[in-house]
Amino acid sequence: MLDDFAGIRVLDVSQGFAGPYCGAILARGGASVIKVEPPAGDWARTIGGSIEGHTAFSLVPNIGKRGICIDGGKAAGRDLLAKLAASTDIVIQNFRPGVVERLQIADHQLRPDNPGLIYVSILGFGPGPYAKRPATDTIIQGFTGMMMMNRDANGTPRRIGMLAVDTAAGVYAAQQVGAALYRRLSGRGGQHIKVSLVEVAAAFQAMPIVDDALRRHGQPDVPLSVPIGTFATADGYINLSCVSNAMFHGICQVIGKTEWISDPRFSSEAGRLGHVTEITSEVTRILLTQNSRHWIEAFERNDVLCGPVQDYPDFLNDPHVRGSGLQATLQGGAFDGIPLTLIPGTAAPGSRLPAPPRLGEHTREVLLEHGYSKPEIDHLVADGTIVETRAEGSKQ
Repeated sequence: MLDDFAGIRVLDVSQGFAGPYCGAILARGGASVIKVEPPAGDWARTIGGSIEGHTAFSLVPNIGKRGICIDGGKAAGRDLLAKLAASTDIVIQNFRPGVVERLQIADHQLRPDNPGLIYVSILGFGPGPYAKRPATDTIIQGFTGMMMMNRDANGTPRRIGMLAVDTAAGVYAAQQVGAALYRRLSGRGGQHIKVSLVEVAAAFQAMPIVDDALRRHGQPDVPLSVPIGTFATADGYINLSCVSNAMFHGICQVIGKTEWISDPRFSSEAGRLGHVTEITSEVTRILLTQNSRHWIEAFERNDVLCGPVQDYPDFLNDPHVRGSGLQATLQGGAFDGIPLTLIPGTAAPGSRLPAPPRLGEHTREVLLEHGYSKPEIDHLVADGTIVETRAEGSKQ
């Protein structure tokens, strides 16, 4: 982990992926992030197969945080949340409208006692007629056209098979937090950052939205270049891309179609676009005759853009990935050895990261740091205001 955000305190009361992922980025940048969960736990813990109370959904965005468990349904729990927020630099939340007010941790409730607070709200639809509608990554993919952009050959809409919108929202929110910290450092005070999943999905799709508009205004629907795309080989698939005349000539040399080099029909990109079916079908036929490694090595020798299509184990075991330190392994209990790809800028060969916190694992530790006495904490545990799960071997 880095130390860029060392000394910055974050109270992450968000659940799911988008808000917690913003907190994870800050944590791996060196911030001290406290993850707050209700007694039932973050609902992300229940999505998919689990190991020791975590799923991939909850594991990835909570690495590097300390976990506490507070019942915000109790008055004492709400008081505790407010006290924690009063001494923090950043609060991250993604509740539906009205929830943070009931918990007494809304921006306007906290700011009088903490004017330098950077308050991050991850919203669903955001301000407007649909402000109170529930939103998930899939709902927003469908609403914003992303599923139509990713439709299959028959025109059936398909969601992108990962939390693309939630992940982008976490990245965009973390970027705005960095800007807000600079704003505060320059003497302009705290800030309430609002990021909606709808605006995130719209920004993320700026290029395809423009491309669609151009097509609707008469621009022909043509590929970016020819040949381009994913092609089957004798033992798998490769990606091939031609972005210049010189690269087209290299492709011709590799696949044994040198007569295309002098063919006037193919002398320019515009000419090749006019014969996309002929070129693509012949390239498709020829690439099936050799394995992927053969073609990749041949295309690379001729300075042609190409690359393998790999699954996750192939990718993680690729010598470039292993040598560049792009992945770490988790340590601790059942998580030990699980691979985790790192946030850009944090790569380091041989990195090992602590497992994400168990529900309430650091409750006592955090409250002691905030001035609560052992008897006070014992009382809060006894009446159910807080929950603690002590680490193995703990004598607290």
